[in-house]
Amino acid sequence: MQSVPNTFKIVPYGTSHYEAAVELRTEILRKPLGLCFSQEYLEKEKGYIHFVGLKNDEVVAAASLVPEQFTCKMRQVAVRADMQGLGIGSGLIDYCEAYAKAQKFQSLYCHTREPAVPFYTKKGYLYEGEYFMEIGIPHIKMIKELG
Repeated sequence: MQSVPNTFKIVPYGTSHYEAAVELRTEILRKPLGLCFSQEYLEKEKGYIHFVGLKNDEVVAAASLVPEQFTCKMRQVAVRADMQGLGIGSGLIDYCEAYAKAQKFQSLYCHTREPAVPFYTKKGYLYEGEYFMEIGIPHIKMIKELG
């Protein structure tokens, strides 16, 4: 059985850890849908806050926060396939939430793929609105107050 990451941390855009996170997100989130990231899409990520889970300095989990006025949108949460189900995603979400709370954001929200709804529900996220289509699959907005 795999062990959990040695650390979670913020990584700057364009660094080797960021690039490894993009590869992980591509493998887990994009390829199964026949999609890839365009350079234009990745350029938008310069203003995002990027988080990774590292095991022996190898990226095994990734997420990004997009700061808005009083909230952050959590995007592109991914855990390497062979490390899923070990609590790594939960730890990464906790790390993102702690960061957002320390920065005085009032809430986090995400557009959640249908299969991930139970995970986010267990993490205290609540549904907001109805299901909608995004990148060709059903999503629902889920939000968590950080106060």
